[in-house]
Amino acid sequence: MKLIDIGPYAGAKASGKDENGRPIVLELVDNMRKKGQLEGVEIDTDCGTTRPGKTGRDDEVLTHISVGVLEKIRQYSEMNQYDAIVCRGSLEPAFYAGREISKIPVAFALHSAVHAASLIGDRFSILEVTDPMAYIARRNVEAYGLGRKLVSVRALGISSIDAGTLIYAHKKADRAKDPGIRGMLDKAMAQCRLAIEKDGADTIIIGCTPLQYLEDEFRQCLDNAGFREIPLICEFSAAVEMAKVMVNMKLKQAARAYPCDELMSKPEYR
Repeated sequence: MKLIDIGPYAGAKASGKDENGRPIVLELVDNMRKKGQLEGVEIDTDCGTTRPGKTGRDDEVLTHISVGVLEKIRQYSEMNQYDAIVCRGSLEPAFYAGREISKIPVAFALHSAVHAASLIGDRFSILEVTDPMAYIARRNVEAYGLGRKLVSVRALGISSIDAGTLIYAHKKADRAKDPGIRGMLDKAMAQCRLAIEKDGADTIIIGCTPLQYLEDEFRQCLDNAGFREIPLICEFSAAVEMAKVMVNMKLKQAARAYPCDELMSKPEYR
């Protein structure tokens, strides 16, 4: 099985490279492979495209980057080289149009993660970095029909650019030693504790991509705080697994759910 991972922020400082000059996202791929989740699976990565606009992560930026992601989805779905597409980034750029035009299965990060959380529990919370991203996440989950199970979206109050720049500057083994990253983990754990104890979450979803590089550190912090029974879901991992499921079941997005003007079997009403 061969997948292509599309990210929305190529060229941005927070896209990141590791010490060997590889796209930093390959660390997430390596983590999955070490856990035995990618047997027989090959993943290529395209960091995506940036467009003129602000460097934040709000609706204005989402509109800009959606156009580039849509172009990438069309390009890769028509190449006949890939079995499925994985779209990275918790803002879900080009979600509806991408699922409409893709000729192969396409899995989005947040969409996949909330379905995984719904499968294993009843009340999940999402950890994001900024309030605009938290708002967009809640709006998307409501649109996906799982708003009843979303008890909160909690934000750290730091930008994704700053978080990414800090995390990507350190090798994985050295991150927990950095005071800035320790502070980020402390903020994240404070929000996780509130999500669990105040909001009643039974599952935590790690949202913004930079935070997903700290999955092991989050797991250790939760365990140390007495929350060993709380599952953590990494959005990127969930999207890869969802793509695998669709390929193995020979499924792709339903045409009637994401119709275009050329829909052959039109419903009588909507």
